[in-house]
Amino acid sequence: MTAAAWQGLTAELDLWAAQGRTAYFWWRDDDAVAASPALDRLLELQATREAPLALAIIPAQLQESLAGRLAGHDGIAALQHGYAHRNHASLTEKKCEFPASRPLADRLSDLQAGQALMRQHFGRQFQPIFVPPWNRLAADCLPEMPRLGYTAASGFTPRKTYWAAPGLAWLNTHVDPIDWHGTDNSGAAMRSLTAASALLRAMRLGEQQLQPVGLLTHHLRHDETIWHFTDVFLATTTRHAAVRWLDPAAALQIGSPPAVPPAVTPTS
Repeated sequence: MTAAAWQGLTAELDLWAAQGRTAYFWWRDDDAVAASPALDRLLELQATREAPLALAIIPAQLQESLAGRLAGHDGIAALQHGYAHRNHASLTEKKCEFPASRPLADRLSDLQAGQALMRQHFGRQFQPIFVPPWNRLAADCLPEMPRLGYTAASGFTPRKTYWAAPGLAWLNTHVDPIDWHGTDNSGAAMRSLTAASALLRAMRLGEQQLQPVGLLTHHLRHDETIWHFTDVFLATTTRHAAVRWLDPAAALQIGSPPAVPPAVTPTS
């Protein structure tokens, strides 16, 4: 990672500050199932940098140690990460736990079973934002999710619209420093940093819909390069005057369309 890339992020944030604007950020970490040394390190980093953290938890793999570790921990939200994080895609589909080729009734059953486990184990820490494994799920699930109690779905890449379906918002992530197709985490981290600056610039210029910039991490997959990147990214942004880090509930308010008042029918 080059100093120029970090300077690019800071320079962009300086432009936000000069215009009196606030750049919003949120943080999602995926694949949590149990207490571990890696989770301890993640929680220590969160406490040090004081950035709210949304932990995406796999319900069917959940171990009691995780709920105990998170109990009473300030600044942590629990999100539902699929059901079992199992690939049900056909040979012609990309990896997906909730693909179009799978019966909708089975998908909705897993959604409900996973949510019940999350509510049981995490209580008020649970926020009904669904994080699909591999950041994808079939579109026909989306209209069904509000009636199951979900307020948002969270994927990856900038959202094109605020609403995924009536009553269901998108709350996406954008900055993933892991090289999932190789071993060059340093290069992937630098590319993710460039992507963060580009998204901020596009929003500042009105070329992209306003939305919180989402940092995506996976504590069980971090090497020292990724731990260092995450720490520096958090340090650089949390201390900048133009930045505000949000928990998921607050992040959902950013870019939310104004409520449309109901039509008034004349009485005479």
